[in-house]
Amino acid sequence: MASLVVLVMHSGRWDSDNRYVDYTIEGVVFKESSSYKELYNVIATQLGVDMNLIKLKIEYKVEESNTPMLIHNDMDVRVYIMLKEAANEFNKYQICIRKLDNSNNTNELCGSSNQEQVSCDGVISDPSNKFVEVDQVYKDKATLKSVMEKYAIAKRFQYRTVRSNAIS
Repeated sequence: MASLVVLVMHSGRWDSDNRYVDYTIEGVVFKESSSYKELYNVIATQLGVDMNLIKLKIEYKVEESNTPMLIHNDMDVRVYIMLKEAANEFNKYQICIRKLDNSNNTNELCGSSNQEQVSCDGVISDPSNKFVEVDQVYKDKATLKSVMEKYAIAKRFQYRTVRSNAIS
C-alpha cells in the first residue's frame, strides 16, 4: 500500500483573516487507505498527545479565502487524500490541529509564545471573527450581531431574528 506524507501544523490559532498562525510544524506519514481513527491516532502519537485528556480537531484549507474544512469521519479522510494526491505537492493542504480539552470539549487550548499550552477563556470579543461554530460564547450582544452579519454576507444567506418575548 502507498503512503502519504503530510505536514501537520499545531499549537497555533486561526486569525481574523482565516489563516493559521503562530504554529509549529511536523511531518507525518500514513497509509492512503487509512480510516479517520487511524489518521487521528498517527497524528496524536506524533504530537505526543494524551487522548484521554486532549481531543484533536483536524482541519485543512483548500483555498486561501475559504474557511477550514473539518476532518471528522472516514469520508472526510478519503476526500482529503484524493485532494492531496491530485495536487501532488508536498506542502499543499497542510493539516491544522486544534487541541480541545476532552473533559467538556469546550475549552480550546491555545499555544503561547513559549510553546506551553494554556487554557483560553473561550469568549469571543473580536467583532470581525470569521470562524463561526456551534456553542461559541461572545463578549456581548453587539459582538454577536457583528459577527453574524459578516458571516451571513460571507456565506451568502439571509436570516431573520425573532424576539422570544417583548423584553428580549
